Amino acid sequence: MKHTRTFSGLTPLLLAFAMICSNYSNAQSKFRFGLKAAPLVSWAKPDFGNIPADFTVENGGLRFGFMWGPQAEIVLSETFLVSTGIDINYTSFKLQGTLKSPANGGLVEWEQLYKTRFIEIPVLLKFRTKEIGYLRYFGLFGMGAGFRYNAETEFKRTELSVTNSVANNESGKYINSFRGSLQIGAGVEYSLSGNTALVGSLIFNNGLTNMLKNQFETDPPGASFTDPFNVVNEKGITNYMQLNVAILF
Repeated sequence: MKHTRTFSGLTPLLLAFAMICSNYSNAQSKFRFGLKAAPLVSWAKPDFGNIPADFTVENGGLRFGFMWGPQAEIVLSETFLVSTGIDINYTSFKLQGTLKSPANGGLVEWEQLYKTRFIEIPVLLKFRTKEIGYLRYFGLFGMGAGFRYNAETEFKRTELSVTNSVANNESGKYINSFRGSLQIGAGVEYSLSGNTALVGSLIFNNGLTNMLKNQFETDPPGASFTDPFNVVNEKGITNYMQLNVAILF
C-alpha cells in the first residue's frame, strides 16, 4: 500500500507534464514528446572518513534497477537539440566491509543495502547527424537533478556465524534528499514515419553529490561500548549505466 500511495502522488506531476508538452507540441513543430524506459545497473563508490583501525569498506557490487518517464526534446536545429523529461528511478546499491567488534575484539562482517526512489530531471545537449537512410546517430552530454521520494535500508552484521539484520522501510534519514549528476552517452534514432522515431541510447550517469548520512550520531541507549560507526564519517556517491529505449513524436 505504501508504494501505491507513492506512485499515485506522482501521477498529477506526470499528467501535468504530458498536458504541457502536448499543448506545446500542437503549437510548435520543433518540439518532440514521448516516453522512455531503461533497465540499468547501479553501484556505489564509498568515501568514508575518520576510519578507525581494523575497519574496511568497499563497494558491494552491481545492482539491477529500472527507470521510466516522459521525455521531451526541443529541436533548435536539425543537428542540435535539448533533451529533458521526468525520470522515475528505481535504483539500489550495497556497501560492505569488516570491523573489529567493540565488545570482544572479534572480526565482524557488515553490510548496508540501500534501495532508493528518485525523481530526476535531466537537461542534456544532444548532437546528432543528419539522416542517413532511416538512421541518425547522436551524442548526449548534460546534468541531472534528482530528488528522493522514498528509501529503504537493510543493515546486517555477522559475528561468529550469527547474522543480525535491521530493515527500515522509511529510511530517508540515511539517504540525502538531493542527488546531482553528470550524464554522458550516445545512441541512434530510427525514423518510423514523419516525426515519429524509435530511439535507443546508452548513458553513463555519474553522481556528483554525497548520498549517505551517518548511521548513528550517538551510541545506542544503554550501550557499554563505542560503536565504530559512531566515529566514521559515511560518504559516497552512486553511479549507474542505463540502456534507454524511447519513442518520440
